Amino acid sequence: MDSLIVLATLDSLELVNSFITRATAQVGLDDHAAWQVQLAVDEAVTNVIQHGYAERSPGTIDLSWQVVEDQLEIRLRDHGQYFDPQSIPAPDVTSPLEERQPGGLGFFLMQKLMDDLHFEHNPREGNLLVMLKHIPRPVEGVSLFSLSGRLDAVASQQALERPRAAIAGGIRRVLLDLSEVSFMSSSGLRALLLLRKDLLAHGGELRLCGLREHVQEVFALTGFTQVFAIHLSREDALAAFGQR
Repeated sequence: MDSLIVLATLDSLELVNSFITRATAQVGLDDHAAWQVQLAVDEAVTNVIQHGYAERSPGTIDLSWQVVEDQLEIRLRDHGQYFDPQSIPAPDVTSPLEERQPGGLGFFLMQKLMDDLHFEHNPREGNLLVMLKHIPRPVEGVSLFSLSGRLDAVASQQALERPRAAIAGGIRRVLLDLSEVSFMSSSGLRALLLLRKDLLAHGGELRLCGLREHVQEVFALTGFTQVFAIHLSREDALAAFGQR
């Protein structure tokens, strides 16, 4: 189990996001499922900050995560004001905007994004929210990460944060889908090379797929097409894993 304690202020959201990003990477969730978990936790933490501690001095929020069978379990504990989530009416997302009542969207999103969640309250131990997300079995043991935008001296570090965390957590087969990458600089190439070096040092395997024409050209000009295993599609790349 990994845990994090933060002050219940909006400034803590960045720390929480980094904590959850590492968790989703280590358990091997794909980009879409990871985004769902990140948004659900952000909504939960924001709700505690803005409502749980609204009428008292900011306390703390205790976050932890662990894998229980085939599920990522995230626990969020606080000592703010308790509320009954069942008392919140579900928002009518089909009504005209001018007729919609404010509030309730955060809890609604949490329910939609996670596979299960439940609340507990104890006068001494405070409020506990438990959220569960199913961890699908990876295709042939491969973890897929979709990158987008620019891979330059600045953006490449953040873009590769989840793959690096996954490798640190024991993932050994990594597929990077670059179909949404619009710009590749030498710094981006170097970041990919370092990722490959780290993975190979652990006996792993890295493959790339979906390169746009101008990104492919950068690889060709620098000779990196001879270094990386590059495939036209995800399907081709997945089929090639383990066939070195």
